[in-house]
Amino acid sequence: MALTESLEIVDNAIKQLKCVPGEIGVLINSKLQNILGKIPGFKVVNRCVTFDWFERFKEGHISIEDDHRPGRPSTSKTIDTITLVRDKIRYDRRLTVKELTNEVGISIGTCHSILSDELGMKRVSAKLVPKLLTEEQMEHRVKMCLDLKNRVSNDPSFIKSIITDDETWVYGYDPETKFQSS
Repeated sequence: MALTESLEIVDNAIKQLKCVPGEIGVLINSKLQNILGKIPGFKVVNRCVTFDWFERFKEGHISIEDDHRPGRPSTSKTIDTITLVRDKIRYDRRLTVKELTNEVGISIGTCHSILSDELGMKRVSAKLVPKLLTEEQMEHRVKMCLDLKNRVSNDPSFIKSIITDDETWVYGYDPETKFQSS
């Protein structure tokens, strides 16, 4: 769930509270948790955070978002940079964050922020990332599959002779880890 969606949900939940003046923060917190607990995929809010929001609303603020702080705006996290990172990732999903930062010219923290916050991506184990095949490899696979299909249609018992395999190494013994061998 995106941060902006979460903020809207919490803002709406707080508006639903209809707090009575003088009501204590603990009671308001339990009411808020009941409302938010019914929303699928929404995590329960920390009690201290609820008290902070309560103070903000008592002071007249109408949103739970932090006030704008003065300071220098970010120069590395621009629309152009985000677009460039998105294009690089779409071209080659196996890029590491370090390679991406070198190619784009941004810091590792900014790169992580763009990938997670702006693009909504998360790290996936390298084993689960699909391989990018060349055109020649794709054509070869299609040819092999068509050949197998033709053989099965000509001889239905042929399918029983097929042995499948993947690229997993299976040892006939338990190999020692580096820690065990030292």
